Amino acid sequence: MMKKGEKHIKTDKRAGFSSLFGIGVAFILLGLAVFAGFYMEKNTYINSVEFNGTYFVNESELLSVIDSPIGIRADSVRFDSLFERLKSVPYVKDVAVKMSIRGKLTFLIKEHQPLAMLVQGSNRRYLSEGGNILPIVPEHILNVPLVYGIDTKQIADTTRTSPYWQAEEFLIAAQNSEVAWATLSEIAWTQNEGIVALTHDNGVKLIFGQGDYEGKLDHWRAFYSEVVSREGIQSFEVIDLRFRDQIVTRNF
Repeated sequence: MMKKGEKHIKTDKRAGFSSLFGIGVAFILLGLAVFAGFYMEKNTYINSVEFNGTYFVNESELLSVIDSPIGIRADSVRFDSLFERLKSVPYVKDVAVKMSIRGKLTFLIKEHQPLAMLVQGSNRRYLSEGGNILPIVPEHILNVPLVYGIDTKQIADTTRTSPYWQAEEFLIAAQNSEVAWATLSEIAWTQNEGIVALTHDNGVKLIFGQGDYEGKLDHWRAFYSEVVSREGIQSFEVIDLRFRDQIVTRNF
């Protein structure tokens, strides 16, 4: 007999059994999936190879650096060795792999993305984040800023104040700024002024100095939207963005 104020809680045993049954089924399915993976790897022979995710590199170039795994059982392939060889190709940043039950092996390629084109005399090469120097692919010319005044030897200097790393920091910040990426055509490093850029229109000189590039590019965005749009880019010869509280201009 229940006393006044007491509540009778009814336990649904079927609900508890159903939950346990569901967990048990999930574990069984997981085990079967793992077993199927091991079984496929041990018993599947590779009969074809393909590459996905490529833009700058072609299939023949990738095939030329590896020993073909076609005809080899999947669990006999040294994938770590294949990955290292594929990453020796300049544009290849990272590699993953997947294989179908029918034996088709697919390499998933992640490529380095050029930030700018390094110009040294008549020699031109792309630069990607991390100091990677990449060859120009004539079929895939990108509209990226040109970089002057950076020697490839400076890339070996990993100090953040070195000209190359200052240029990279600026380029990454510029790439994240819609206005900057659309308006800047060339950048250069000078000992006295740090990072200097030229605009696409009229080649107006922008001086960014060293460091705090996100803030300076934000000032350029605001100045471009509020002043340049009103007075015209042709009104300016030099725009100096090195100062925190003011933008100094030299006008025609």
